[in-house]
Amino acid sequence: MRSVLKYLSLAMIILILAAPAVAQDTTFRWGAFGNPVQLDPALVTDGISLNVTNQGCEALASFVGSTTEVEPWLAESWEVSDDGLTWTFKLREGITFHDGTPFNAEAVKWNFDRWRLTDHPEHRDEEGQVYEYYEAQFGGFDDASLITNVEALDETTVVITLSQPMGAFLNNLAMSNFQIASPAAVEAAGAAYGTPEVGFVCTGPFKFVEWTPDVQVVMERNENYWGEIPGNVTRIEYKAIPDSAARFAALQAGEIDGFEQPNVEDIPTIEGSDNMHIVYRPSFNTFYLAFNYRIQEFRDPKVRQAISLAINRQAIVDAFYNEEAVVANTMNPPTIAIGFNPDVKTPYDPEQAKALLAEAGYADGLSEVNVLGVDDNGNITDEVVETIPVRLYYMPVVRPYNPDGEAIANAMAADLAAVGITAELASAGDWSTYLSERSNGNLLGLYQLGWTGDNGDPDNFIGYFFHDVDEPLPREGFYQSPQVAALLQQARALTDPAERDALYKEAEALHAAESGRIYIAHGPVPLAFSNRVSGWVPSPFGKELYKFVTLQ
Repeated sequence: MRSVLKYLSLAMIILILAAPAVAQDTTFRWGAFGNPVQLDPALVTDGISLNVTNQGCEALASFVGSTTEVEPWLAESWEVSDDGLTWTFKLREGITFHDGTPFNAEAVKWNFDRWRLTDHPEHRDEEGQVYEYYEAQFGGFDDASLITNVEALDETTVVITLSQPMGAFLNNLAMSNFQIASPAAVEAAGAAYGTPEVGFVCTGPFKFVEWTPDVQVVMERNENYWGEIPGNVTRIEYKAIPDSAARFAALQAGEIDGFEQPNVEDIPTIEGSDNMHIVYRPSFNTFYLAFNYRIQEFRDPKVRQAISLAINRQAIVDAFYNEEAVVANTMNPPTIAIGFNPDVKTPYDPEQAKALLAEAGYADGLSEVNVLGVDDNGNITDEVVETIPVRLYYMPVVRPYNPDGEAIANAMAADLAAVGITAELASAGDWSTYLSERSNGNLLGLYQLGWTGDNGDPDNFIGYFFHDVDEPLPREGFYQSPQVAALLQQARALTDPAERDALYKEAEALHAAESGRIYIAHGPVPLAFSNRVSGWVPSPFGKELYKFVTLQ
């Protein structure tokens, strides 16, 4: 019997050793707020789209870990002339795009020329295809561009010439929107580049595989990636799950590995779980309520101040945000390196709001407003073209700075009603449509939006929105303040941090005195994960890279 048992045991050991190993699941499944708008990072402003492209596209510079410090990336080094106008970049060698074509100085020049020159064959200017970030960060296109020339000296040397010094130039280059695409791929796809048919073709650690709208975007590891991939993720499934409760349920069921912005009431459950955990992204965002200045009544500063005084920001923060969030008084958040003005205060005072409305001629309240026309040059006329109810547009998706657009809009409407302003909630469709309507100046009323900084510099917060507002911009609700714009343009052209800090603080104070916008909240963003996820590196910009993730 012992002999038989011995041979049986030996046979079992052999069978165990010979059995195929169970393959480890190295697919990282992320629960997203919704669909990307586009996968050409140069053409989008929304974090949903950029979170996808960040996994496969790269820029000349990048940010170090969870900081706002800039480091070389596709460029291995750079030098700047004494006058701050000429930047020489030395590129890394041996890098190829996902389509196998070479990354080199000509490819870099081609991308910059595509963004800045309106006569470039691949410069988009049709509906929904605009380079808003380039225009905002570099002053405009063609002769208006602060980048006046880009030259490929040889295969690995690029020289960029500016018309004036820029304190945030390197920070700008590290932004997601200035990631380098394959010229061959963009030329082959034309206007289809960035759509579900094509996706992106860049240099990064993950390649685009497919995009099924309302379902998911799939990416796979780039086995020919030039750099290191510290984690073990081989496939990414970026799943569109618009409802927060549904994302939480999917995490509990093991259908996804992580998602952003769980409901406040679900955070204790996650933190107390043996299978889930929370990571907080540093606070680097601003949630706000904007005015469309085509509304005649909103052009009166007393009406804007009354609306600002009517909104109970602290109650909104307490009800909808995590405990680390704070009330916002300015566009620049307290966590920014320079430019935050702690002296700006926007109190809650409904009685003063009523008094200001009475002074403005609305002692009996305000429920209807007049819409002014716009001439061929984009200037608002004195002609009333329509009378409409006061509308409050709410965001159709959860965002890092806005955990519940409709519920917060209801709270805002209740605050307004308490001072005599009757506002009806309005929807502008899905996220892509909402952003398009905002860009075209068609959200005729008050509307929710927000911002997560892209580069750590105030030029990308208050500067992004208002440095060009000596002319009315439809995308900013036709807001116009030449005084604010002049300060921001002056600050942009300086390189001394202390000088820039003073100018940004002055601009913040002037903007607040005008009640140009109503700022609501800043706060750290909670991200929920399965415990099988480790290695996550939180980014203040929301630019987390899945290449660092290890799946147990």
